[in-house]
Amino acid sequence: MRRLRRHATTLILVALAAAAAVALFVLDRGAVSTDEAERRKKHLFEAWRPDEITELTVTVAPPGAPPAAQQTARLTRGDVDDAGQRPWRVEIDGQRYPADEPTVDRLLGTLEFATAERRVSAEASDRAALGLTAPRLTIALSMGPRRERLLLGGGAPTPPGAVYAEVAGRGVFVITKQLAAALDVPPDRFRTRSFVPYLPSELSGLTLEGAGGSRRFSRAPWGGGRGAGFRFAEGSPEGSGVRVSAPALELVLSALGRMQAEAFLSDEEAEQAAASGGPRVTLTLLPSDPSAKPGVIDVGGACPDRPDHVVAVRREPTRAAACVPASALDPLTEEASRFVDLALVAAPLDEVAEVKLSAGEPGAPSLELARAGSEWHLRAPEDRPVPTETGRALVQAILDVRAARLLPAASDPKALGLEPPRATLRVVSTPAAAGEGEPQERIETLEIGAEQAGVVRVRRLEDGAIAELPAAAAGALLPSAVSLRSMEVFDFAPDQVSALRIERAGLVQRLRRTGEGAWQLVEPTGAGLAADGGLADELAAQLAGLKAERWVASDAAQGYGLAAPRLVIEAELTAAPEDGGAASGTARVELGAHAGAGSFARAGGGAAVFVAPPSLEAAAGRLLLRRDVFLVAPEDVARVTLTPRDGKPVVLEGSPHGFTVAGAADPASATATAARVRDALADLRAEGAVALGSPERHHGLDPPRLRVAIELARPQPAPAGAGGAGAPRSSEGSFTIAIGAGDAFRGTNVFYARRDGVRAVYAIARSRVRPLLEAAGVSGAD
Repeated sequence: MRRLRRHATTLILVALAAAAAVALFVLDRGAVSTDEAERRKKHLFEAWRPDEITELTVTVAPPGAPPAAQQTARLTRGDVDDAGQRPWRVEIDGQRYPADEPTVDRLLGTLEFATAERRVSAEASDRAALGLTAPRLTIALSMGPRRERLLLGGGAPTPPGAVYAEVAGRGVFVITKQLAAALDVPPDRFRTRSFVPYLPSELSGLTLEGAGGSRRFSRAPWGGGRGAGFRFAEGSPEGSGVRVSAPALELVLSALGRMQAEAFLSDEEAEQAAASGGPRVTLTLLPSDPSAKPGVIDVGGACPDRPDHVVAVRREPTRAAACVPASALDPLTEEASRFVDLALVAAPLDEVAEVKLSAGEPGAPSLELARAGSEWHLRAPEDRPVPTETGRALVQAILDVRAARLLPAASDPKALGLEPPRATLRVVSTPAAAGEGEPQERIETLEIGAEQAGVVRVRRLEDGAIAELPAAAAGALLPSAVSLRSMEVFDFAPDQVSALRIERAGLVQRLRRTGEGAWQLVEPTGAGLAADGGLADELAAQLAGLKAERWVASDAAQGYGLAAPRLVIEAELTAAPEDGGAASGTARVELGAHAGAGSFARAGGGAAVFVAPPSLEAAAGRLLLRRDVFLVAPEDVARVTLTPRDGKPVVLEGSPHGFTVAGAADPASATATAARVRDALADLRAEGAVALGSPERHHGLDPPRLRVAIELARPQPAPAGAGGAGAPRSSEGSFTIAIGAGDAFRGTNVFYARRDGVRAVYAIARSRVRPLLEAAGVSGAD
């Protein structure tokens, strides 16, 4: 019994010690250690433990406003979610929302590192006088056992814009204007800016109603992630199950990502704004989770005081109204036809793993190509590696094929030449964005029909759609041995080109390189015409390194527009210097029908057809005439007279010190005008020649919009490369430039122009001509 009492006493003492330890631990958690106090002695908060922060309350009281006008945001931190995060939620006016995590993080970071300019002594701390009895901002913080409270009051005298702040238990401080602004976050800003309730990966379908018509899309079994895995829903006029264009739908999904709330609106404000007019769309998002409600959002109507925003009202699954960027509305108004996928194969190049072509006739050759890392390997008709460039070109050519149209679902496949098919093309890809539960391998099979009256029909087995396309375009779906040729067409140095001949309908151009390396125009001939060395060098370089975009067929037969080529380019070549420089032959290219941006072509005496890059026709399909015919050195100019079609002449006098406007009423303005005219004349290089001989009516040169008469103090020398044709010269030491109608030339806005003594019409960029037009007072200079 005595022993039991002795043990009981020991047990009681141990229990008391444990309880004391626990109490000490709990109390010590809230205490500030010496090291912590020393480390944070300049900060407003003497302790900061971010992992222990569970609640944050921000109350804003506008100056002079009654208590009812206060706004409060109460933020609470949730438990750890599946992503290992502890998300914040915010309560405003009794409603709970997901919080905007970046805004919460910024405020917590500001509080952690907030420092004071100075402490206000207790004797001077009249809280009412300092605006702290009715603070403009109150921030309360729960951090483990600690409770922190920060008040922002009125303005302090120094530094400029400073504010009084009180930290509970520590006293009153002065903080900077910048810190006060960073702490003053409107409660509404703590709501998440994300307005769309579901991510694309969480959708089983979506519909768009309103501007653009009715468009209904559903998730497709072939997967592919984001916009690649959708088709038209059952009953759609475009065809039930027809594949949706991934790029087109991606614009819609990206628009949903941009649908961020810039400002939240009340229901009354949203209804008034939505009634302002303009296109409106109702977006319905169908979640994959059967227990989740659909998301319904009305988009449209001008946002108050935000011209670049529109109203968005979310009606389901929770109600909210906000201003969102207007750019989010545009993709939602596209008509259904823009979403029809006309691509025969949808997989992107980097995801294609295998291509297999099987001929419909027994014994006909087949072709099988597979990716091996970053390289390609031919499996059939023989087993060998394929150059990367060649393999990529072959596959890309297949991916580039687009249908002219999709035929109605009731079309008769046999009548369309699809039963039996001429060939079957199988493309296997591994979608990089495949979601959980989606196929990790995608197989797209095409049945290619027989050619009928210049067109071919192709059936996509993935969605059952029947596509119609020109026979020439369908050739890319039928790769053969020629498709695996090297992409290199010519391989010689540009300086080996000694002469060029370019023939197109109604025009032959011939240029020859002189012994000094300059280019001389042989044909056409005419006053003031001379070769442009830069343009000739560009064409020589294009030919020297010409590569096919893809090889099409071993023989053109009568197709591809090569029976009567649109453009024929010939280059006479000399041998390389190390070979003695003797004549070494001719490089010849014929361009036929257009093939996308490029052209079907064949080279030399070969019969094989390839697609030439568009840069070749861009270089050869223009007049190779010098573009500097309008340039004039300002120091050589004695006088310039600008005569508009319907106006008075403006005369500028030239001198070594610059140009002056004769008879100017405003010398300062006239000096600036004269300087702009001087600079324009020195920069008046043409984009190119557009026509030979006399101008046509659409050039607008009879009469011109503006005449620029230039009198020279000294004649200008003939430019290099002018050759026997000579430069435009005048015995009186003057010439005239005529500026005509505006147009576009090779992607540049231009004015047509002509110089006397030059038998050609040119195009000059509007930006180069504008100073002359403005100086002459010509309207419509743009």
